[in-house]
Amino acid sequence: MRKFDRFSGRLSAILAGVISTVFFAAASNPAGAAEPIQLEFGNWLPSTHPQSVNSFEPWKKLVEEKTKGRIKVNLYHGGTLGTSRAVLNDVKGGVYHLGLMVSAYYFDTPIFKITIGELPFALPGPVVGSKILAEWTQKHANDIWDKIGVKSLGVFCTDAYNLFSTKPIRRFEDMKGVKLRAAGKAWVQVAKDWGAVPTPMQPEEAYTALERGTLTAMHYSPAGALGWKYFEPAPYLIRIDSPVVVGGLLLNKAFYDKLPPDLKKMFDEELGPALSNMMIQIYDKVGKDAIDHIANAVKGKGEIITFSAEERAKFIKVTQPEWDNWVKEANKRGFQGDVMMADFKAIMRKHGVTPPF
Repeated sequence: MRKFDRFSGRLSAILAGVISTVFFAAASNPAGAAEPIQLEFGNWLPSTHPQSVNSFEPWKKLVEEKTKGRIKVNLYHGGTLGTSRAVLNDVKGGVYHLGLMVSAYYFDTPIFKITIGELPFALPGPVVGSKILAEWTQKHANDIWDKIGVKSLGVFCTDAYNLFSTKPIRRFEDMKGVKLRAAGKAWVQVAKDWGAVPTPMQPEEAYTALERGTLTAMHYSPAGALGWKYFEPAPYLIRIDSPVVVGGLLLNKAFYDKLPPDLKKMFDEELGPALSNMMIQIYDKVGKDAIDHIANAVKGKGEIITFSAEERAKFIKVTQPEWDNWVKEANKRGFQGDVMMADFKAIMRKHGVTPPF
């Protein structure tokens, strides 16, 4: 049934692309000017996710209002058009026009540069973290989007990740043997540093994996977990508060290039920034409230566990090699890794964040 659903979703995406092309041609032609340009927005998050409800749906209305109906946004939730790992290829290939990218999945592409924001215990959260990353990206990573052939509508940070565990974890030593979700290639070694067994897993599959024991702990943001309800099979929330995930909003370049100049300007100056700012604000607001919501939901079944400063320091200390490894990897790829890291730390300090190493 799942295979049929995925096939059906892909077929719908292809048909949507064909329909979009027809509408696009009409919208570019004075004879068919009344027909709106169709923007297909593929969202792999569930429809109940805070971002789906409070960012994507309002943005859809904003676009249609600001463009006075010249653009119609068709928003597909729940991975109807593709999975979280397929976003880059799907957007580039025109399966849909706009998608939410997780940079951790693309370590082996030019997107590697912005994974500096996912270093353990680097960025504290969505508001300050996004400002730091934006300033650093402006200096070191603005070229990555042309290299991969997409248009960026913005880069942002999530709220800090925590552990949703099926068993209590009170000390560093309790991590030994924990099957811990690793979001991407760089996260695998962090899991090993903590004594856990790194288990690559997409968010879409994690709830079932926690129920079945394929995962012991899901490393995820509290705001994001509200949509997936990971706290149901994993009722122990461990406050590790690191790292954040760096996300990006990718737009199909051919779609963008065909837009009339005034609409391009609107996307560049208003609509793109509006969407990324919505997401930053929602991760900040919902992230702060999520812990209390989860605490009430797991009452009698689990608990919220906060490490002492001494215990958390153990988690921090063992991840220093991952900072050094990022620099080595950057140098290996022909970048000035040492300069990039020095600038990253300087920008962190400028925004009141002390680098851990």
